Amino acid sequence: MSAAHARAEEDKPGATPTPTRASVRIAGRSMPAVVAAAVYSIAWAVMSSGLIFLNNYLLRDHGFGYPMMLCSMGVTSSWVISFALVKTGRVTLKHEALITRRWYTRHIVPIGFLGALSLGFGNYAYLYLSVSFIQMLKAAVPAVTMCVMYTAGLEQLHHKTLTGVVIVTLGTMIATYGEVKFSMLGLLMMMMSELSEALRMAFYQYLLGNLKFDMIEGLYVMGPASLVFLWLGIAVFELDDFIHNDGAYIMLEAPLYFLCAALMGFCVNYLSLAVVSAMGGVGFKVMGQAKNAAVILGAMVIFGNPVTIIQGFGYLTSIIGFYVYQKGKIEVQLLEAASTHAHGRV
Repeated sequence: MSAAHARAEEDKPGATPTPTRASVRIAGRSMPAVVAAAVYSIAWAVMSSGLIFLNNYLLRDHGFGYPMMLCSMGVTSSWVISFALVKTGRVTLKHEALITRRWYTRHIVPIGFLGALSLGFGNYAYLYLSVSFIQMLKAAVPAVTMCVMYTAGLEQLHHKTLTGVVIVTLGTMIATYGEVKFSMLGLLMMMMSELSEALRMAFYQYLLGNLKFDMIEGLYVMGPASLVFLWLGIAVFELDDFIHNDGAYIMLEAPLYFLCAALMGFCVNYLSLAVVSAMGGVGFKVMGQAKNAAVILGAMVIFGNPVTIIQGFGYLTSIIGFYVYQKGKIEVQLLEAASTHAHGRV
């Protein structure tokens, strides 16, 4: 699902500025800039939440049970729009000279493969789990990411981040225990999505290092790799059933809904860049958690998703763990920045 891309931008290595810059970015801005940041944040939260609800409706209520095909629509629209912007000269590729066929195969294809896995598994989870429960499970992303990064030797353990991960894990386990409509298959799908996304970020950091794409260039470069693997998955798991059960007819019953899903996928990706630029990576992550909480409440009202007291307690525990984790990450970044500054003076 395209929203999973939005989730990917939140933790992309190299995309988060240092805490000092992020704090200055908010505290030292003019009023118009603050207003712009608020507008971008609200627009992203509304668009991202709307896409989650729309995809859930199409997958479950409208009967379009083809998750990979649905998320491929958002990826396709994002790439087509970015392709048009690049080819018409509206956007200039900063790293065009670097992108050879061999470089693309070695660096981008593995990232695209893992991105497709994250999107596919994440969308399949909506067939088995409630929207509210999925948002609760997303709070476990920092725990999965830190484990993968540490195992790959890309991140060092810090007592505060480790404490935060333990609290998040405990909260997720409590929320899972309290789920009324529990599905082991759905839980496994969501776990695979989060693991694939954590591996994607690790590969991004290991293969690309400090190389940074802006949003349009990133969509233009990364899109084809993810699409190829999504289309392969569609061909193997969904295409035969789509043909035999008149999946095209299901789409023609509500064409505007599917068009909206595709275009909203691009909007979510683009607005996520605007929020990161306006508020910094840490601010974006905080906004993401606030949005998830709003989606949980919205799903209770719109879809009637039940949320038990135990689940609420578990999710609150995860949010506390997320706060501890983020505070630890900021401390680590400040220590690294101070160490680099000290070495530079020597």
